[in-house]
Amino acid sequence: MNRLVTYLLARSAGEDGWRRILLLALPMAALAFVLGAWLDPLAGQSTPFDRLAYPALALGLIVLELVLWRRPRSTDGVITTVVLASCLFFLGKLIYILYAPPSGHSIQAEMSESFFWIPAVYMLSLFIPSLRLARSVTLVFFAAMTLCSVGYAAVNGWTPQTGGVLFGLTELLLANLTLLSLTQGFIGYKDRLSGIEAQAQVLRRLVHTDLLTGLPSRLRLEGELAGAVGRGEPFTLLFIDVDGFKIVNDTLGHSAGDHVLQEFAARLQSPLAPQDLAARVGGDEFVVVARGGSSARATALAQRLLTELALPFTVSAHQLQLSASIGISVHPEDGQDAATLLRHADAAMYQIKRSGRNGVRRFDAALDEELERTTLLTREFQSALPRGQLSMMYQPIYHLESGELCKVEALLRWTHPEFGAISPSTFIPMAEASGQIMPVGGWVLEQACMQAWRWHQDHGWDGTVTVNVSPVQFAQPNFVDEVRQALLLSGLPARRLELELTEGAVMQHPALVQAALHGLRRLGAEITIDDFGTGYSSLAYLRDLPIGCIKIDRSFIEDLASPRRAPQYAVALITAIVSIARTLDLQVVAEGIETQAQLEAVRGFGCDFAQGYFLARPIEAQRLSELLDSARPGAQPTPSQQLN
Repeated sequence: MNRLVTYLLARSAGEDGWRRILLLALPMAALAFVLGAWLDPLAGQSTPFDRLAYPALALGLIVLELVLWRRPRSTDGVITTVVLASCLFFLGKLIYILYAPPSGHSIQAEMSESFFWIPAVYMLSLFIPSLRLARSVTLVFFAAMTLCSVGYAAVNGWTPQTGGVLFGLTELLLANLTLLSLTQGFIGYKDRLSGIEAQAQVLRRLVHTDLLTGLPSRLRLEGELAGAVGRGEPFTLLFIDVDGFKIVNDTLGHSAGDHVLQEFAARLQSPLAPQDLAARVGGDEFVVVARGGSSARATALAQRLLTELALPFTVSAHQLQLSASIGISVHPEDGQDAATLLRHADAAMYQIKRSGRNGVRRFDAALDEELERTTLLTREFQSALPRGQLSMMYQPIYHLESGELCKVEALLRWTHPEFGAISPSTFIPMAEASGQIMPVGGWVLEQACMQAWRWHQDHGWDGTVTVNVSPVQFAQPNFVDEVRQALLLSGLPARRLELELTEGAVMQHPALVQAALHGLRRLGAEITIDDFGTGYSSLAYLRDLPIGCIKIDRSFIEDLASPRRAPQYAVALITAIVSIARTLDLQVVAEGIETQAQLEAVRGFGCDFAQGYFLARPIEAQRLSELLDSARPGAQPTPSQQLN
């Protein structure tokens, strides 16, 4: 059955398939009626009805054959005509032999002579899905046959003479009912199957097509690349990114951006050869597959694309000047699989972005290795949080006078399953550039607050947890609400949360920063300026903004122990910073303490707190819990031994 359905669907996909079948079948049916008209008289079975109907039907079939031959699109009409004519013939003959039977002829014999053709009528009605009229004709035909048979039985009754006829009629009707039911059931099944197949084709087309531009989608591109790689075909990938597209969306709106992408896609296809393929793989990212040829042809094609794309775009009466950055990778030289080739072309494109945009660059393994790793890590970081690759470490901060562990700094760590531990100096800029710093920063804030509250509940620790805040995260309008939510979720009092900001973050948007800082202070949270002395170092913001603590940058602490770095200048700067802090009633934290001498020096300067590897390295929450119980910073000496 499945094979038959597949065959019928394949044939019905095009009208020409049924046309060829009919061009062969109609002459065969016409020949049958010609033979009937010729042989019936010789067999002594000819009737006036047959002598009139057989030649008429043969002639009609020949005419339909000629129509179908001359007019290829007439298949539906020809089939409907054949079904209608056949039904009229069978119904007319049934009425004739039942109500005006020729003398000397057997009604049963006449029935068996003609009516075995009826199945062909039902088969014709299911050929083409659009033949609803032909199907209706067959239903009316069966109903009319039934009425004629019932009428005959009512008029003549059951007698020895009519018993054989009534039995034949009953068998005929039952056979027709069975055949008609099967035919109509199969038609319904076939129609449903055709509909499902049509929907599947639409879905496949949607999945493999970008709806905005009409270009192939990333899924279609990956399939094409996999096939080309599997066949060992040479091809070149051009990874194209639209320069300045974000500005279009931000200034003119997304509808204007969509118009630009549609126009961009149209221009992208104009210089391509028939065997090439252009696809949209992201928001403003496109890929062109240049099949065959050489890398020189691909470079020339990229230059032509740049020229084409440099023409002004007209959107809502605005003239927009855009450009593109194009990275190139070649199969098989630059990669043996589609994913590697795409990654290499992407890395080459990114290098163009970094060096000024609007250019073309071929992937170079030696020059792009680090860039490729950066690009890969940037994308990997986007899924680091849901995959559980991020964790928290905590570094103690001690009070210099009492030696108590008064604060801990929450530090984010990323351990990649393939690349291992990734430095924060590597992944934090990635997170800021990609926008991932917002969800990740919110997660860090919640984890730090909850952990500080657990330390209070389990160990009675009433110290402060400090959390670094990215300038990108801090600039969000809802940042104060995020802090409030984290405090409510954890139960931590706001006074035990300290947020560390860099000088750059504070000075970037003074009005916005001032409102956010005052909102945080109203919550009760403390504000610390991290890496003080390396940025703007403006005394005005220290005076005007609600800041409670400053951290002396570790570079000054390092200079104290290095004669080659002019420690006298470090001493002067640290002394000045502490003096300013005392005047403004600010606390001072010295970070980066790695030796006893540095510890003694910052204590002599009058710093309030100290932090560094000499006192304690960043440790996991569990180890810090043990430290709180034993009042020991890991394997280091006790705070009183180190700080006194």
